Amino acid sequence: MIRFALTACALAVTTLAAAAQSLDHLTLQQATQLALQNHRSMQVSQAALDMAEAQYQQAMSAFGPKVGFEAGFQRADQDRTFTFSGIVQTPAMGLPIGPGGSLIPIPGQPLPINLDVKMFDRDVTKAALNFTYPLYTGGKKEAVTGMAKAGAEIAREDRRKTELEVVHDVNKYYNGVIFAQQMEQLASDTLERFQALQDLTERLYQGSSLKVKKTDYLRSKTTTAITRSMLREANYASQLTREALANAMGLPLNTPLKLSPEADLPLMTADLDSLISDAMKLNPDKQRLELALQAANFKIDEARSGYLPVVGLEASTYQVWNGYDGGLFNEANRKGWTVGVGVKWDLWDSGLTKASVNAAQASKLKLEAQRALLDNGLALQVKDDFMRIELSRAQVDDSTQAQSLAEENRKLNVRAYQEEMVETKDVIEAQIVESFASAGLYRARHDLREAVADLDYRVGRALEPKP
Repeated sequence: MIRFALTACALAVTTLAAAAQSLDHLTLQQATQLALQNHRSMQVSQAALDMAEAQYQQAMSAFGPKVGFEAGFQRADQDRTFTFSGIVQTPAMGLPIGPGGSLIPIPGQPLPINLDVKMFDRDVTKAALNFTYPLYTGGKKEAVTGMAKAGAEIAREDRRKTELEVVHDVNKYYNGVIFAQQMEQLASDTLERFQALQDLTERLYQGSSLKVKKTDYLRSKTTTAITRSMLREANYASQLTREALANAMGLPLNTPLKLSPEADLPLMTADLDSLISDAMKLNPDKQRLELALQAANFKIDEARSGYLPVVGLEASTYQVWNGYDGGLFNEANRKGWTVGVGVKWDLWDSGLTKASVNAAQASKLKLEAQRALLDNGLALQVKDDFMRIELSRAQVDDSTQAQSLAEENRKLNVRAYQEEMVETKDVIEAQIVESFASAGLYRARHDLREAVADLDYRVGRALEPKP
């Protein structure tokens, strides 16, 4: 026991150390694995799946053979008797007189009888073993077990949808943290550049420059103050997104997280038609509706079984212990067995079976209409995600070019400003344009990752390992 406890403690310490190390260099895959292990919704969906599978097993066993044992002891206030009373008619007969003589006829006479016959002692012990098995249920057995199996499959799809939602949330907040960190770093770099511009403007202004005026100095200070305020907001957003990611991973509040460097942008080689086809096969909402339609067909079969009879087999063997050798529990009746077949058929139920069939068919029609709506809506959502990916990828290319040009323009303006060849507002504008171009690039990269995550969630393949 002590050795086992020490081993368990060592494993726990190793696991915690590995988890702490992974949080210092957290990748998206590690964050997803931790979320699938720790998130409470996974435990809820797993419990629902276990319950559905137990209900399926319950339905299967409801129509299987059953063997039961019964035993009991009874003591009555007195011995049980049977009263035999009435009149018995004796048969007519002839009485012979002497050897070879004639017969004297004796007619039948009524004979009154009033007897108390003991059946068994007051103490009775009995044990019996019973067996029952439904031979034919009119299709109800197959229908009920089919509905229960469909229910278990629906619960399994619910669990998969919960996994997809957890993975999608982790992707969303993980990419949000990356974007917030980039914007935080951009605000910090911009503030540093504006602070340097403010110092340079102050030196030029105090150095009796002919081009730099007090308004230029005030403009630079104002821009620096505004940028400092934006940095504080970026710090707040970065901290908030980290807390949101920790919550999505099922980690305690204020858990320190440090993400690994940004990975390459995801690639997409599939065409729109194949994505829609995959969504129809893998999307959990679509699969749940298909399973619900299967259950609706079984529900119709169950309702129609009310028109048909139920046939069952029953057998039993018993043993009775009683102190009285005669009576009801004589030697022949103390033990024995029985085998029988029974039939139950509702010949008239005031239209209950017909109404049940109609209700089940109407429910199926409703599900078929919902399937048509779901198919159209799912295809539209997949197309929207596909178009967003194409748009974001184009924006990434354009923003990358714009950011490179804006950076070069800012550097040229700064060098020219040091030589008093451009005005202060031109340098400020160049730095603002570069900041906006960088922010647009980060936003486009974030939107691309978010669109890919949305598409994976919609198609139902977010659980597949990424290359």
